[in-house]
Amino acid sequence: MFNYWLFVGTAFIFSIALNDWLISLANHKKWFLPAIRPRDEHQQPTPRIGGLAVVLAFLLTVLLIQIFKPGSLNFTGQSFFGLDRNLVGLLVALIIISVVNIADDFRGLTWQTKLTIQVIAAVTITSFGILIPTVSNPFGGIIELGQLTWIFVVLWLVVISNVINWLDSIDGVAGGVSTITLIILFCLSISSAVNQPANATLAVVGAGVTLGFLVFNLRGKVFLGDTGSMFLGFLIGVIAIISGGKVATVFLVLAIPFLDALVVVVTRLMGGQSPFQADRRHLIHRLLDRGFKKWQIIGLFYGLSLVFGLIALNTQSLGKFWAILVTMVIMTLLVLLYSFGAKHQGQV
Repeated sequence: MFNYWLFVGTAFIFSIALNDWLISLANHKKWFLPAIRPRDEHQQPTPRIGGLAVVLAFLLTVLLIQIFKPGSLNFTGQSFFGLDRNLVGLLVALIIISVVNIADDFRGLTWQTKLTIQVIAAVTITSFGILIPTVSNPFGGIIELGQLTWIFVVLWLVVISNVINWLDSIDGVAGGVSTITLIILFCLSISSAVNQPANATLAVVGAGVTLGFLVFNLRGKVFLGDTGSMFLGFLIGVIAIISGGKVATVFLVLAIPFLDALVVVVTRLMGGQSPFQADRRHLIHRLLDRGFKKWQIIGLFYGLSLVFGLIALNTQSLGKFWAILVTMVIMTLLVLLYSFGAKHQGQV
């Protein structure tokens, strides 16, 4: 366990230092300070540069681990330029998606461009052998995906990256929920039933850099931006499928954000809008409009993620299936709550 504490501590320190430096630089140079949109909750321009700090801290920590603890990130035993094949695929994909999203956070890109890059990054992941040939059947046995594994992985990574991105509406939610998810994945990976130390290392490094970011984000000093949210989405998505499927666990921890994204996409399409159209239809904005405080919404998302994460750690596939049904009921009640309030306020 000492190594894991060392990894998370190193990642946390790198993230603290880089966030502090980049926040000062962005404020001084007036970089990464987009105009405030009608749907935004903050009142003052805030640098959208936390994602760059998170990515750099992650890459630096991985580099040090490779130098001083070689083998800690060995997934396949197949070497590619001296690194594990799967690790190379993950790093290449993360760099591709981060470079493009840095440009988006700086000046803004079309959703079509960003979606294209997400697909390219996801295909890169599959090209390096990160696939999931089977998924657990909650009623027993497994389901063989066959050639559909390529499509499943690409869809999975694109969907989860956008779910995390859409969760990034108020300070602390996306970063905090991502941290809880990564910690749950870490606990699962070090369990005797799974025993995947390389997965655990990725998860703990991801948690470390995100915790460092939250030190500033929870005080309203910096935002993740698309760079950070897409990075976290891809990282969580890959950990869920690399070295064996943990998709049900991640889906359960992120069930409310997943279902919220589904509700929003469907309502946008029914209204003849693009599914990527920015608006205030997400659950976070709906709850804010109903008078909930930010700390209450943060507590709600943290609490639900933690509860369902603990359920995921202590149940098998059938238990996860029933827990997901419970989250669907909770989401339905939340939708009814804000819909009922909107009708009485003349908003529907």
